[in-house]
Amino acid sequence: MNDIIFKLTQVGFSSYEAKAYYALLQKHPAIGYEVSKIAKIPTAKIYETLTSLKNKGMVISSASEPVYYYPKDPKALLSSIKNEFITTVDDLEGQLTQVQPIPNIDITWNLSGYEIVIDKMIDVMKNVSELLLLSLWPEEAALLEEHVITAKNRGIRVIGGVFGDCDLVDCGMINLKSCGLTSKKRLGKRLTVVAGDTTEVVISEINGNKETTGIWTNAPSVVLTAKEYMKHDIWGKVLVDALGYEKFRSLCESNEMLAYLIQNR
Repeated sequence: MNDIIFKLTQVGFSSYEAKAYYALLQKHPAIGYEVSKIAKIPTAKIYETLTSLKNKGMVISSASEPVYYYPKDPKALLSSIKNEFITTVDDLEGQLTQVQPIPNIDITWNLSGYEIVIDKMIDVMKNVSELLLLSLWPEEAALLEEHVITAKNRGIRVIGGVFGDCDLVDCGMINLKSCGLTSKKRLGKRLTVVAGDTTEVVISEINGNKETTGIWTNAPSVVLTAKEYMKHDIWGKVLVDALGYEKFRSLCESNEMLAYLIQNR
């Protein structure tokens, strides 16, 4: 019995409907009270269940009083269910192949806490497939060193800057210590960025665990902006080296706009 009830529920019967139909196969015609007793369905539910079966064409009722119920012939019932199922599958076969994928949804997560930010940066490094762009401080460079090296060993192109000394020079990182001094003075925190390909980026302001906040996002415009920021830091360092630091400092002091940008957040 239990196996039959279970299989009936698999082809569209509710649990009560399966029990009531099975009870009618055992005794028909039968009034609702009899079906309730045989099927062990609460009396308050039996007429609702029988009406549902009748509406689905699975049972037939008499026009007399009291009302007697008859089950639809099992072979006819199963044939009907099978035909409906085949028709539905055939319809879906054509319809599902025409479903168009929706564009990627831009997602942004707020991050709070040093460990959470670092863990998300590591995730980006693990996900990257072509280009890893980094803007780090020595503290974070030391924590992420293993993952940067692993990415490079996977064939990932690693480019970035570290605002101080670190051991990642062989991994495509350049020393931006002079930039870091003005940046930290201006911002009061360590602005840190890790971007993977053109798909995701973590941007964070770090100043102790409780004061560390940031975002992870796959929004293309934000990823692009972060990558351009890091590229300009690197280009700027190369240009300053070519110009000479003293000439660069003199230029910044004599140019009101440059002086304002360097001194203000």
